[in-house]
Amino acid sequence: MITLSAPITLSLIIALSVILLDRVWRIPSQSHPMTLYRMLVTNLAARVCPAQSAPLSQHYISGTLGIVVLTLPFLVVLAFVLSLAEYSWFFDTLILFCCVNFYPVRRQYNLITHALSGNKKLLARERLGVMVARQTDSLSDIGIAKAAIESYLLRFMQQFIGVLFWFLLAGPLATLTYRLLLEFRWQWHRKERQFSAFSLPAYWLSQAMIIIPYCLGLLFIVLSTSPLAAIKGLRHATERDLTSLLLAAFGGGMGIKLGGPALYDGIKVRHARVGGSRQVRFSDLTYVLRAINRQTWLVTVLLTLLLILCWQLKL
Repeated sequence: MITLSAPITLSLIIALSVILLDRVWRIPSQSHPMTLYRMLVTNLAARVCPAQSAPLSQHYISGTLGIVVLTLPFLVVLAFVLSLAEYSWFFDTLILFCCVNFYPVRRQYNLITHALSGNKKLLARERLGVMVARQTDSLSDIGIAKAAIESYLLRFMQQFIGVLFWFLLAGPLATLTYRLLLEFRWQWHRKERQFSAFSLPAYWLSQAMIIIPYCLGLLFIVLSTSPLAAIKGLRHATERDLTSLLLAAFGGGMGIKLGGPALYDGIKVRHARVGGSRQVRFSDLTYVLRAINRQTWLVTVLLTLLLILCWQLKL
């Protein structure tokens, strides 16, 4: 086996390479492995999700077994392939690149922005529906912009920060496990009535793995927006779950209100409004994009500094 450098140093090189590659290139969605996996997750739910009248224990058991059936075989095969691979760094890079895959999310966000800028509300709602589980058919321009901002921020934390964190902490198998759990979390959304209990095993497993990335994300939000305003938004948040705290810090740092009621399956779910003092404006879509870009480059700089340190220490 050819070893290019010490393990930690090599992992940092791979992470930095994937961050830069993801800025400029993507695998077409029709040939991306996650697209096939997403279809498997959706089709499995159609087959094994119990009726809403079934006992809660049956929902929990079916949801747990569904996760095991669709994750364990992939992980076992991948572990076997990696154990035989001579150039394991190549497969590590490929796995991380497929798991991050943030380019399409950024592109979809830009498409929503362009639709709103051209006063194409119906098109903007349709494009937003790709990113969110909530109903979008009755959203105003402000509602579309706010939902797009919230979704873009949370996807960045989950799909970018979270994936990089688990890769650097525990390697490609843990990264893929986390990323597959995110697909279950997104496709079996707990706010949809049919998945309200069935999705809970996937939700809590992914939530447990995302706690530390969310905490790191809070730090990046404070550093990349207005620090004092972000901290003020955190202090005044009426809901203390991690998602609300992220929205509160980001909204405070950007000076905009986030949160509020949302429709899922015709049912209005009320969330507290958090963040800044004013409503979202169209121009905030561009400012948010820049803020997330600043967080991306902040992560890149921190990883680069860590790489230099590890290189010197030969870690």
